[in-house]
Amino acid sequence: MRQVFSSPRLENVERVAQLLGEAGIQTRITHGRSYRGGRRSNFSYRDAARTEPEPAVWVIRSEDQPAARRILRDAGLLDSTRGETGYTFRSTQPAAGAPGHKSPFRLKLWLLLAVVVAIALALLSQVGPGPVAPGTPPPTAAALPAGVSPTPDALAVAVLAGELPTRADQALCLSVDGHDPAPALLAALPPTPGRVIPLSQCPTTDLPRLSIADYRVHAAGGAGSITLSRARDADAPPVLERYEVSHGARGWRVVELL
Repeated sequence: MRQVFSSPRLENVERVAQLLGEAGIQTRITHGRSYRGGRRSNFSYRDAARTEPEPAVWVIRSEDQPAARRILRDAGLLDSTRGETGYTFRSTQPAAGAPGHKSPFRLKLWLLLAVVVAIALALLSQVGPGPVAPGTPPPTAAALPAGVSPTPDALAVAVLAGELPTRADQALCLSVDGHDPAPALLAALPPTPGRVIPLSQCPTTDLPRLSIADYRVHAAGGAGSITLSRARDADAPPVLERYEVSHGARGWRVVELL
């Protein structure tokens, strides 16, 4: 006969004996009755003043010991190691000193994390933005004079009606508000057999130039005036024309030449 389980609580010992008995293993409980009589409501596993021997479960037949150990191990009641006196009940109650040991560890962990973050921020502050490639300055929009509003793309499309190339061998260079037209504006232009080229990308100086600028709002809804400039080439003096424009339910409309 060999002891396979012990616990300060008689209830635990009785449950283990019942579990093994249901598996057909004959057991015996020792120190049961006397310990039952001394059961207290304020029981604690850390009671160091106990002098009575603990209740224990013994397996009567030696050939049943491996099966008993396997059942108790699978039930999660015991540690996986076996001492000389058999298995003892594994309490899930944390030790009294555990919180005190965890606090310094957590403090060290937070301090280490703070040091890592500080080093990372220091490294990032030393890394500046990448150098700008020579010959490709960042694009900047031209500053507009006081009282002048940016030209809406739809208004520019309306002003350019009748000004676009009509043949495949024709091309013109375009600027809006002093800089290249936005890709969205070029995409919104009606189809044309020729080419409309941003002014900064004009391949030659002999191509005609168109410039839309000086959009001034005079009334609610965007009604106002705008200037269209034409030049035969880069060296020719521009011809300026001022138009009255309005915006309605059907979109922008160039009303008349001022």
